[in-house]
Amino acid sequence: MYDESKDPLKHLETFKAHMTLHDFSRKIACQVFPLTLKGVVRGWFGALQLSSIDSFEELGRQLMIQFKANRRRRRPPAYLLTVKQRGDESLKAYLTKCNKERVMAYDWGEKISPAALLGGVWPIYSFMTELGDPKTKVLYILDSH
Repeated sequence: MYDESKDPLKHLETFKAHMTLHDFSRKIACQVFPLTLKGVVRGWFGALQLSSIDSFEELGRQLMIQFKANRRRRRPPAYLLTVKQRGDESLKAYLTKCNKERVMAYDWGEKISPAALLGGVWPIYSFMTELGDPKTKVLYILDSH
């Protein structure tokens, strides 16, 4: 279901993928699409003038124009270097946050991600000490392969 709090492009792409996967025609897609809308977006759709949209592509364009401000912007890879662990944040919470931010970065590459991850750990020295401990699971797993 799509409401104004989500990315309209992601919703359109997901919807099109489902329609293509199940081999539905564009006409059926236009008829079914309103069922995936809720709240303000459904109200917007209901307010469209009859016959003002003549194709699913036009419906998609109109949706994007109306809800463009709700699109999520991808961040440059260098943004990952600004993500830091807060003093009261657990390592697990920090890793979760880093992963969410990495997904939002475009073309992040394999080299910047580990550098950003390690550079944002607070305090860095206790983390490095923990990694150096032979009892640490991460090193145990790496050594066993």
